[in-house]
Amino acid sequence: MTAGPFKRFASFTIDFILIISFVFTMWRIFGAGTFERLLDYDQDEGLYYYTVFAFHYIGFTVVNYIYQGITGGQTLGRRFLYLRLSGRINWWSLFMREVIWKSYLWIFAITFIDIDWFGFALILYMAVWMVDFVLIAFSRDRRTIRDKVTHTKVILDEVVYPF
Repeated sequence: MTAGPFKRFASFTIDFILIISFVFTMWRIFGAGTFERLLDYDQDEGLYYYTVFAFHYIGFTVVNYIYQGITGGQTLGRRFLYLRLSGRINWWSLFMREVIWKSYLWIFAITFIDIDWFGFALILYMAVWMVDFVLIAFSRDRRTIRDKVTHTKVILDEVVYPF
């Protein structure tokens, strides 16, 4: 049985908290001091913002990809909620699923970081999440576009009683 949207979102939230905590810790330990020494923030006021944002975005994407690959898609969030990623699970399919299909709009947002374009990119990103929600909630196979492209699906491992 494939998993519904709320369990999938909850598992994503658990994994997001774990990954972003790790990335923030790495920033505090290694990133902040190193970039202050390498870059002259006084010359360009927005440089610090761009540096911090790029470090956290790239850090999150890379750590998420490695985390998904090492666990074979069975992250702690999915295990905690009795979900399992099934199908073709390899480094390439995880790259397509996690980096390209989950992070591609944030790359668009970074490219157009100006306030006007960032708002558009954020609205576009939320629209894609709504499309994912509708596909998971109302389609027969409960698969998103990234699930179909990578030939994977998130299935429920727990016992579901009929009553």
